[in-house]
Amino acid sequence: MMSTKIPLEYRAGGIVCRNIEGRYEFLLVTSNSNRERWIIPAGHIENGETAEEAALREVVEEAGVCAKILLPLGNFRYSWYRNQQHIHIDTCLFLMEYEKTIMVNPEGRDVRFFSYPEIQSLNLWDESREFLRRAYEAVLSSKKN
Repeated sequence: MMSTKIPLEYRAGGIVCRNIEGRYEFLLVTSNSNRERWIIPAGHIENGETAEEAALREVVEEAGVCAKILLPLGNFRYSWYRNQQHIHIDTCLFLMEYEKTIMVNPEGRDVRFFSYPEIQSLNLWDESREFLRRAYEAVLSSKKN
C-alpha cells in the first residue's frame, strides 16, 4: 500500500525594508518559474540551521543583500507540486532592515525595492501581499514609538 502522507518542507525568508528620506521601501525578487511575478526571498531551512539563519542566508543568495532581523512576521502554509509530487510548504517570514548590497542580481533574478503604494500594482501571490501589509504596518507602528 502506498503512503498518502504528503511531505512537509520548512522554508524561511525575509521582507527587507529600508527608509529612504522618510519613505519605506520593500525588497522583492522575480520568481524563477515566472519572471512576471515578484516574490519575497525565501528558501529551504538546511539541517542544523535556525529559521532566522536560513532567512538571512536566503536574502543574501536570492537578493544579494545583507540585512538584520527586526521581528518575526509569522508563518504561512501552502500546497505545491514539484516534479509531479504534492508537497506542503511551511514558510516562516521575518521583517528585516536593509544593511548593504553585496551582489547584484544573484541567481539571475531581478532585485528591486518598491514603495508600499508601488507594491499594490505588482503581480504577487496573495500570501506575499498579506505579509507585505503586515511588514508595512510594523514599520509604521515602530516609527510612532
